[in-house]
Amino acid sequence: MNKPVEKREGYWGWRGSFCLLKDLNCALASQEVLQDMIDKREDRVLKAVTGLEGGVVASGSTCGVVTGGALGLALMYDDDLQKKGITAEVGVMSLVGEYIKWFEDNYGSSLCRERSGINFYTTGGQLRYLLPGDRVGKCLWHIGGAMKHLCAYQKKELPELSMEKEQIQNEPIHCAQAVLKGIKNRTGIGDPLLERLSFIFDGGLGYKGGVCGALVGAIAGLNLVLGMNIRDSNYFKTIKAFVVGHVNLLIDKPFGFPEPFCVGKKIVQKFVEKAGAIECSFITDKKFPGWTDFQKHISSSDKCAGLIELATTEASNAIKSLI
Repeated sequence: MNKPVEKREGYWGWRGSFCLLKDLNCALASQEVLQDMIDKREDRVLKAVTGLEGGVVASGSTCGVVTGGALGLALMYDDDLQKKGITAEVGVMSLVGEYIKWFEDNYGSSLCRERSGINFYTTGGQLRYLLPGDRVGKCLWHIGGAMKHLCAYQKKELPELSMEKEQIQNEPIHCAQAVLKGIKNRTGIGDPLLERLSFIFDGGLGYKGGVCGALVGAIAGLNLVLGMNIRDSNYFKTIKAFVVGHVNLLIDKPFGFPEPFCVGKKIVQKFVEKAGAIECSFITDKKFPGWTDFQKHISSSDKCAGLIELATTEASNAIKSLI
């Protein structure tokens, strides 16, 4: 039997740009390409990232190519995560941090608002993103480059980093995971794989100070219900979802049926009212050098505990109103 031909990095770069044009969503496109790359189709995880587009509900925080790509990177090493637990999580976090640093070094920033210079919550901002096309072109370039870069990780061994025995024995706290588990307990809506991979959002994704993991958990949990089944969607439905979602960013009274952006926008607003910001580095006033420092902080922070509770409550209440 002939072995299937291994696709080269150039193909995956092209595929990334193609899927961004097809899906009209950077997080969905990145996650879809990476699932195809490693031949692991996980439709519920894919659906969950719908709301991470444009820096989480188009809020300009961590780019969807970064969040979707990092989640795909964790999926590559899921066998190790299931076998080795915490030690594998530490290794994956180092790779996620490495990917984010590569992205920032090559494209200037991992934050959507800094890369694009766009505020999607204004009509002028949305028009400027689309016209004359240079901002869209930049996103096509960046997702293509990121997918080519991530292709090489398929041949990388997971780094084995030393950990103290006490660290391995203690049950860690992961902010996004805590929210996802809380949503499941309150609504029955959840996904074990998404929960298992969500540790990567600790410390603002790979300890890089980006979007808060608690907010990501809320938006991802919500999109297990509202997110797009992009593999089964025709292009007309995709365009309609894009238009309706981005119109709903601009208006107070939602247009059409509940969808990821009109509902997600309210959760982001509630979160910002409480936290004062979206990014972990601003909320905590620090960046974490690694696992130990983050776990010390999260296990003793009343502020983070309060934000985890807020994110869980807001997402759970939204889901209950939909099911």
